[in-house]
Amino acid sequence: MKHIPGILLLAFISFNCQQNAPDPAPLLPTVTTVAATSITANTALSGGNATTAGGPAITVRGVCWGTATNPDITGNHTTDGGGSGTFASPITGLTANTVYYVRAYATNNVGTTYGNEISFTTTTSTTALPTVTTTAITAITMATAAGGGNVTADGGATVTARGICWSTTANPTIALSTKTTDGTGTGIFTSAITGLTAATTYHVRAYATNSVGTSYGGDSTFTTATTAATLPTITTTAISNITSITATSGGNITADGGAAITARGVCWSTTANPTIVLSTKTTDGTGVGTFTSDITGLTKNTIYHVRAYATNSVGTAYGADISFTTDPYTVYVAGALDDGSSRHAVLWRNGTATYLANNPLGAAANSVYVQGSDIYVMGVENNPLNTPENHIKLWKNGAGTVLATSMGATASAVFASGSDVYATGYYHNGSLYRGTLWKNGVASTVSSGFQSCYPRSMYVAGSDVYVAGYEYNVTHYQAKVWKNNVVTILGNNTQASDAFSVFVSGSDVYVSGYQSNGSKNIPTVWKNGVPASLSTTGVYSAYGESVFVVGSDVYVAGYESRITNNVAMLWKNGVPVDLSVGTNNAYAHSVFVYNGDVYVTGEESNKATLWKNGVATVLSSSFPNGWAYSVFVQ
Repeated sequence: MKHIPGILLLAFISFNCQQNAPDPAPLLPTVTTVAATSITANTALSGGNATTAGGPAITVRGVCWGTATNPDITGNHTTDGGGSGTFASPITGLTANTVYYVRAYATNNVGTTYGNEISFTTTTSTTALPTVTTTAITAITMATAAGGGNVTADGGATVTARGICWSTTANPTIALSTKTTDGTGTGIFTSAITGLTAATTYHVRAYATNSVGTSYGGDSTFTTATTAATLPTITTTAISNITSITATSGGNITADGGAAITARGVCWSTTANPTIVLSTKTTDGTGVGTFTSDITGLTKNTIYHVRAYATNSVGTAYGADISFTTDPYTVYVAGALDDGSSRHAVLWRNGTATYLANNPLGAAANSVYVQGSDIYVMGVENNPLNTPENHIKLWKNGAGTVLATSMGATASAVFASGSDVYATGYYHNGSLYRGTLWKNGVASTVSSGFQSCYPRSMYVAGSDVYVAGYEYNVTHYQAKVWKNNVVTILGNNTQASDAFSVFVSGSDVYVSGYQSNGSKNIPTVWKNGVPASLSTTGVYSAYGESVFVVGSDVYVAGYESRITNNVAMLWKNGVPVDLSVGTNNAYAHSVFVYNGDVYVTGEESNKATLWKNGVATVLSSSFPNGWAYSVFVQ
């Protein structure tokens, strides 16, 4: 019994110890240091991975560095947020070619702990990281996309690897497995992004690696498609502006099928349902919406089939097949329209007018020539910087080039032969009117240049260039023709004469114009310099303004001044036919013969008019005034 008090005392002591045991001490974070990358002479990139290890939350984290071992936060350090997980730390302000020591750190309310120590050496100042940009993401589907980059500078060291890396979090790096390797060196590269999840946002960065380290382009985001992409939806635009060799169509893409439209246009063929495997197609941009396509290189009087197309990552979709027939020919007319406020240079194609110059000060198109699919027009336009002056202007397919500028400048004719384009006209050089011939834009003087000279027409046959016009010979104007700038005088030495047009057929040179007999002007055709008068009423002056030769038939268009009005006329082999009835003023300026049909342009009652085989069509019926100076049929 005497041992019981001792046992009770031990139990009491044991109970009290259990009741008063202290809580375990809070734990410091744990952190590891990431190896340094992107090392330059003055910067580097490190970071770490911090965990709480069951202790309090991490309030701050980063890296500290120095040139001595075991750097701590009393020295150089970064502050890269708080919380657990990986973090990246840019290290700046370094010295070239120097060894640095780095430790990651993490701090909670218990204290600061450090990761393992790493070291690196900064580069010399002659090398640096590459410079790379990230290309916009395209061709996005549920599981794939296309990206890439552009390495614009190698930093003074060879780029040994380049590509892109991606992740669902910002600023992915090459430490990830989700990356591509797309060659070496500088320049643009493309990358295929694969293995994606539908309806997910991804971050992409291009990268480039050299001996200094790896640099990255900007972080680009995109979201994968929620459903599988399909072909685009597209319709074909109705065919318009049909000529013998060209037409206009296009399309309207109303849906991209869930993937970007990378190509669109039209394709055509003489058989139904043409596809893009043909060379006869256009490429007219990207994206949804409407577009216009120019169809060229066609054959006259031929049936063609056209389909609009649109391509995305799934494939190519087509609009409906539309067929049309090219014209057996296209009639081009150069002239001018007056809309009541200004005179505009105009080109008509099968009666449809297109403005060449919309100059409020005035312009006119005087001559047209067509070679293949190229349309050349010669004309004048008032100089907006000096209104008394005119620009002599040559338009090719609607694009104008100024050849000369002066007071009274006049454009007369244009002609294309092979790869050469010729134009003629005249302008005032301060003392006289200088007749000028341009070959591919380079000017040369027609005539001796000692008297005013007025070229009106030209024709190129092989290597020979013919220019017809007139030149002042002290007392009167005299019709002349120049062959390679060697002159032949056509008019006599006592009366005025003029040469309006020249045409070469085989070895024969035809010039039309007029000669004065002292009381009136006689319409005349010179063949190889020998004049032949054209038949008229015999009472009034008349003028042969244009000549065209087919075989043995010689056609001349012009007009005769009668009692009250001028009458437009056409002569065939010297026999006259009135084109206008004589009740209104009318003029015929140009004639062209095609497949047996005779086309003449001019004006009647101040309206631009085209006569085909003597039947008139008004080209400018909706305008107060119009003029048709030149016709060409193809």
